Amino acid sequence: MRSFYNSETGAVSIYLIIILVPIFFLQAVLIDFARVKAAEREADTAARAAVRSVLSAFDTELQKYGLFGLTGEPESSESLFSMIYKENLSGSSSGGFYKLLDTKPEEGHASLTSLYTLANHTVFKEQILEHMKYTAPIEFVLEITDKLQKPGAVKTLANGSAYAKDAEKIEKLLVKREELLDRAWMETVKLKEELNGRHHTYRARITELNRLSELIGLNTADGVRSQIKTLEEQIRSLSDSISSLNGSLAAAAAAGPEAAAAIQGMMDNMRSLQDQLTELQRRLSDLKTLLDNIVKYTGLLAATKLEIVSDDEKVQNLQKSVQELLGEAKKANDELNTELKRVSSAAGNELKVFEAFKSLKILSEDDFRTYQTGIASSAAMFSGFRSGIGSINLFTNANAQKIHAANDAYQAQMDEIYQKQLVIETERNKRNETIRKEKEKQRSKIQAALDRARQAMGDCGTDQTAGSVSAFYETLEGKDGLYGKYMTLNESPSNAGGSPVYDLEGKPDTEIQHAMSLLERLGQTGESIRNELFVNEYALSLFNYRTYGREVDGSGQPKPLHAMSEPSGHKLPGQEVEYLLYGFNSCAKNRSSAYGEMFAFRFAVRMVEELMDPKNELLQAGSPLLVLLVSAAEAAVKALADMDSLTDGKAVPISSKLTNPLFTFTYKDYLRIFLLLHSSDTNLLARLQSLIELNTERTLDHAVTYIQGSAESSVSLWFLPGVMKLMNGTGISSCEVRENRCRFISRADLAY
Repeated sequence: MRSFYNSETGAVSIYLIIILVPIFFLQAVLIDFARVKAAEREADTAARAAVRSVLSAFDTELQKYGLFGLTGEPESSESLFSMIYKENLSGSSSGGFYKLLDTKPEEGHASLTSLYTLANHTVFKEQILEHMKYTAPIEFVLEITDKLQKPGAVKTLANGSAYAKDAEKIEKLLVKREELLDRAWMETVKLKEELNGRHHTYRARITELNRLSELIGLNTADGVRSQIKTLEEQIRSLSDSISSLNGSLAAAAAAGPEAAAAIQGMMDNMRSLQDQLTELQRRLSDLKTLLDNIVKYTGLLAATKLEIVSDDEKVQNLQKSVQELLGEAKKANDELNTELKRVSSAAGNELKVFEAFKSLKILSEDDFRTYQTGIASSAAMFSGFRSGIGSINLFTNANAQKIHAANDAYQAQMDEIYQKQLVIETERNKRNETIRKEKEKQRSKIQAALDRARQAMGDCGTDQTAGSVSAFYETLEGKDGLYGKYMTLNESPSNAGGSPVYDLEGKPDTEIQHAMSLLERLGQTGESIRNELFVNEYALSLFNYRTYGREVDGSGQPKPLHAMSEPSGHKLPGQEVEYLLYGFNSCAKNRSSAYGEMFAFRFAVRMVEELMDPKNELLQAGSPLLVLLVSAAEAAVKALADMDSLTDGKAVPISSKLTNPLFTFTYKDYLRIFLLLHSSDTNLLARLQSLIELNTERTLDHAVTYIQGSAESSVSLWFLPGVMKLMNGTGISSCEVRENRCRFISRADLAY
């Protein structure tokens, strides 16, 4: 054994075996590993090809709208996927390179998973954008912007809108000031009438008190009453004496002739007593008259002093009311002045009409000071008159003259300020009344045009089948309608009932501001709006509207129609884009909304044209709002004529003054603008989806746009399956070894 062990015979062979066997094992493993990787790559390619084949079976009805989605049964898609996957594997072919691979699908292990549908707004919008990149007339859309931007029309329109807004704001301040001045003048007239009445009353009172005072002199009621009492006692005593003397005369007469001398003496005494009694009775009557005058004087003086306090309070309250109203009017005047300064210093007010603000009358500090001081002075003088009456108890001639002078003083002061202010108020009221009547005249003209526009705005034509259209709208906007469904699927709040509209139901002033707000919004439209333009063009290209099929070109020939979706045959004829814009549940409401907004736009443009060159006498009228109303009255009539042309499918110049007359817009162009101004992606996309489902009868929440294909396949292992199995947990190979085949899963995700 030792010899065998130490023998060197065959050493080279053993050495070679030790070296070559590991190399062989390594090569065998590498060959199988390479084959597995090749098979995996082949399977991945087959999976992608199978998914592409499945996606190629898109719905042709949806394709007319530029949309791609699978609406077939999932089973047929999975069957197609399995078939294409199998045919693209080497196990189904022979010869050439495929002898090295025998990749075969594992039956029952192929599946398709749908990830997104056309109901998803993000997916839906992306497909629209992809479609419109090639078909949208973006140059034409930009040309619309250029028609407004390059000649500076947008800036001028914005200036017109600014004037309307400034005119309304300043008009409110002007009306506020004038109303306060009117109320102040009414209170002034009341004060004047009150002082006039008090002046006449107190003149008579003072005269009467003076008369009574002269009659009374320095007598007092108590003194006169004491004198009356004394006289009455004397009269009673004389009366008793006369009665006693009468008895004596009777007795003497009975005594006969011898008593004649005594009788004569008694008669003489009787006459003397009678004369004394008569004198005493006269004096008593005079004293009673004097007492009556004292009582009357005292009562009249007390009543006068009491009334003057009440009258003074009334006068002071009226004066306070006038002062407060004038203070508020002055505040409104200051606000008005501030606004006028802002308007005059604002940049970009190139329109001639802004000169109308210069004619507004701003009251000076002196105007208010003179008015307020005169009223305060009159009231103060009346208070002085009150104090004078309160301080006098005896209206002698001197005192009466002094009080008469005080009574005349406040009256004269009130007359003076009243007469001065009367001239100012008469002129002011005359000017305001003239402006008011002219405003009402212009408002009547505007209202007549609005009434005519309202009659034409909701016309849906005679070709509408009311019942069927109503049913279609119920499908779209009903309780369980399509619009609500797509809003819910995208987790957005539903705006059921439609968007706010220009229904032309407001007063002329309101409609003017509504119209001008459109121009302001147009000027605020951003430039980075490519996606919005594409979506809007999609709506206008594939759906119908009021003048669809009736528009003519410059030569008067009907414009050709190219839309694959055939909008003229849709279930809502001549109203789809209007529905997309406003979302109401009837043709009349949607068309009315579009008509109202379009009329408002034309109304605003025509107003700006009129404002560019107003009459000079209007600029001097002192009412910027009147200038606006006159311009609006002319503009409303022209806007009506524009609408007649637009709804007939004709093009009208954007503006006769702001742009080249050859630059025209059609009904469709204005819808383009409104789609841009409203710019509500969520609502618009949901309504687009609703109309597509209504027209194609394809439920977009089942129209798959993104799928994931998964299939299992295997390849045979030529060498050492056990070694490959040991590699499963190492991450080097993802296949699973079963018997002598290596199984693996292939996935492919693709979308339109």
